[in-house]
Order: sequence, then C-alpha cells, then structure tokens
Amino acid sequence: MANAAQPMPSYLSVPGSDEPIVPSDIDVSAPEDHRTSFRSTNLESVLPIINTRFPNIEPLYLTKIFRGTIGPTGLIWLDIGRQDTSPLDFSDIAHLVYCFEVYGQIVCIMAMPQGIEQVLELQNALADYRIRLLKLSKWATFESLKEWHSVFLETRFEVGQDIPEGWREKREDLAGLLRRKL
Repeated sequence: MANAAQPMPSYLSVPGSDEPIVPSDIDVSAPEDHRTSFRSTNLESVLPIINTRFPNIEPLYLTKIFRGTIGPTGLIWLDIGRQDTSPLDFSDIAHLVYCFEVYGQIVCIMAMPQGIEQVLELQNALADYRIRLLKLSKWATFESLKEWHSVFLETRFEVGQDIPEGWREKREDLAGLLRRKL
C-alpha cells in the first residue's frame, strides 16, 4: 500500500527551541493592493487544482503567492516533503531549484484563466530562468547565488509573477552579487 500524504505542520519549531516559527500575517484589508499578477484569476477556482497536485501546501502560502506577498525565503515552505526538523533555509542548489519548481507550477496553474498560450509561454520563461540558475551555479558560490535569486524574485513578486518577459530579464545590475567559487 502506498504511503498516504501527511499534512504539513502548521508551524515549524527551530531545532533546540520550543518556540514555533509563525509566518508573517497577510493583510486582507485590501487584497487588490497586493496583487500584481493573476488579475483574471479567481483564487477559489484554482485552489482545487493546486490542492490535488500539492495537497501538503498550506493555503496561507498559496494566498501569499496569489497576492505576490510570499517573499523569496517563503518558498522553502513549498517543500512538500518537509519535516519538522528540516532546516529553515535552502541546503543546496537542488533544494533551491526544487522549491522554485513547485512555485513555478503553482504560478502556471494560477495563470490558467489567461489562456493556454500564456501558460505555455510562462512555463517556457520559468524553464529558461531555471536553466540560468543552474548555469550560474557552476561557477558562483551557493550563498551568492541564493542572494542573487532572492533579489531577482523580489522584483518578480512586485512587478508580476505571470509576465513571461520578466523571467527572461538579464538584470546585469545583479552581477555584483555573484561571487566565484574558489
């Protein structure tokens, strides 16, 4: 018999501490003020699709993605195999790309009402970005790549997660964040 999916814990504790890590609240007073993407998407209509594909992801994080308020470090909460004792940061490039992949699939599901052509273009742009991350990881230190990725994501969350052109931006101004491996 296959293992049934276990629900993710609501809040994780820091190893060696009894205090749970409580994610930041979402301001629900004016949701349109936070949304830069998915203007034609009704969150309630796509949640069943996302929950079928990723049943262990808490609705809080889906709402944060929908509103563009998740933040780069919040993507770690999309690790669907996460355990209470797992680290609170990305351990390596594979883990970073894994959580980003889950994020990318959720973003594409949320973009579905825009039409299949838009979703395909968005998926291709996200694939281009993942390839770029992997290429940079060959020569850049992991810490500097994490910082570069974080700054890049902040812009995408603010400007629009569903705009394919944005994922293809070169952002030469971020080159100074990347440090060579020794």
